Amino acid sequence: MKTVFITAYHGFIARNILNTDVLKLLRQDSDVRIVVFAPPAKKELFAAYYGGPNVIVEGLDLDPVIRTGRSKFWYRMAFVLQNSRYVKDQRNERLYRNRTLLGYANYLWVNAVAVPLSRLPLARWIYRWLDKNFTSSEVLAPLFEKYRPDLLFSTDVFGEWDVLFLRFAEKHGTPTLGMVRSWDNATTKGVLRFVPQRILVHSQRVKEELVQWHDAKDASVEVIGLPQFDAWIHGPTKSREDFFTEIGADPSKRLILFGPAGAALSDTDWQLCQILSDALEKGGLPPTIQFLVRNHPHHPADLSRFKGNPNFIFETPGITLKQGGEKGRELSPDEHDHLRNSVYYSDMVMYVATSLGLDASVFDKPQILVSFDGFEQKPYVQSVRRYNREDCLSNLISLGGTKVATNAKEWVGAINGYLANPALDHGGRVKTIERHMHILDGKAGERIAHLILNKLNG
Repeated sequence: MKTVFITAYHGFIARNILNTDVLKLLRQDSDVRIVVFAPPAKKELFAAYYGGPNVIVEGLDLDPVIRTGRSKFWYRMAFVLQNSRYVKDQRNERLYRNRTLLGYANYLWVNAVAVPLSRLPLARWIYRWLDKNFTSSEVLAPLFEKYRPDLLFSTDVFGEWDVLFLRFAEKHGTPTLGMVRSWDNATTKGVLRFVPQRILVHSQRVKEELVQWHDAKDASVEVIGLPQFDAWIHGPTKSREDFFTEIGADPSKRLILFGPAGAALSDTDWQLCQILSDALEKGGLPPTIQFLVRNHPHHPADLSRFKGNPNFIFETPGITLKQGGEKGRELSPDEHDHLRNSVYYSDMVMYVATSLGLDASVFDKPQILVSFDGFEQKPYVQSVRRYNREDCLSNLISLGGTKVATNAKEWVGAINGYLANPALDHGGRVKTIERHMHILDGKAGERIAHLILNKLNG
């Protein structure tokens, strides 16, 4: 029997891998043993959802290792060696929050080092060598000895937990297969601390970023698409009537899905909801619409100051586990289907600094990226406007599949425009799929599973 290790430390791995055909097809092979590694708080939940005769879930707490001073130092150094738009904006934000002599000195020092070194592959090679040799991953030794894996599938190559697995797998002589978890990781997580033998990516764009920023060889990176959208090509999982009953919506009205930024990114989400509510009450928006406000599961928005409106439905998906607070929330398979139905039955999708634009494009839904701070006029380094300059969102905007609202008037106008003609910007949404999702053929998970099985069989 062959054994494959699968890491599942980030909250979205269930959606990307465990709820898809990847695990389904691997489980069907009785000659394959699957060991899923997750935080201890998720062990029981994952065992209930995904366990089986040849699936073992191990709860392993790696936080004490990655939170040491030495480990955090090497984690931060990864950002010094990357000079993407996002990383530069992060430095500007830190300076804005700490405008002291020490803050300016740190800003100047980091830029003086980062700008030249980020251009040198040799500097990254030296960094990875030092990181590997001065950070221990021996905590994994007992588990590698216990199971003697034939392959490590790292589902989040930029994750600190996965770096430990990749590093020890190399030491143990275990082949590695890695995956970039999200469309923004290659430009927002610093340089790749460990380059696996083979890397799977969702799109050609991410492949180009790995080659440009992270020294990956073109031949070692394979574009496979997004497995979480495989099932979406078959449409919703329930009828519109049943879905509207489930969320408490009025079936006689159209539904607009809105994803606020969340408390970690903005404190004005409630103001955006209030603007929509005021527009409804004053006739700026038609009375035949209602809003489903879907919070980010890991950092829900603070909407306590919103005055309330019966045409608004609020939800925060996920199960809060005993450890980890909001960051420890996990989505069940049913909740993944709920998102699918939410997008499908919405007439429009609106969001602030999230990847909902990809979800919307799958079903060719009109979409609006909200790029202002409610009733406030914040400086750029504190405004949600800055998120649109991130490499991934900037590229999404350039494709023309989403409208950007920079004030309340533009926002209301864009909503009315899309309600009148949902086909607007269809061509841009087609480009979004081509550029950021590779292909929607329902077989991305199958491709990953076959690659894993082929690697296991030599």
